[in-house]
Amino acid sequence: MTNTIYQVVKEFKTTVDGLNFEIKGRVLKRISGDNGQTVDFKWEISHYYRPLDGATVYHPSQDHAETAERAEQLLLYYMTPFSNIDIEVNPSY
Repeated sequence: MTNTIYQVVKEFKTTVDGLNFEIKGRVLKRISGDNGQTVDFKWEISHYYRPLDGATVYHPSQDHAETAERAEQLLLYYMTPFSNIDIEVNPSY
């Protein structure tokens, strides 16, 4: 078993109308181990939500990126329109 270690590069927090807690996100850089990944950066978010035009809670599939900037872009793309509809805790955060 290979352990993969990540370093937190950036963290973000936002408040959402109708929620009594913050939504948190972070960009991570892999510093050791590979866990089968070919890219060095990923992003995580504390909660998932159902978009206003969506039928179910959306769990983004593209959570890895070649650069920290791209990982941040992907995180903010998901995080910015966050709604208070059908919130799910991300157990991996």
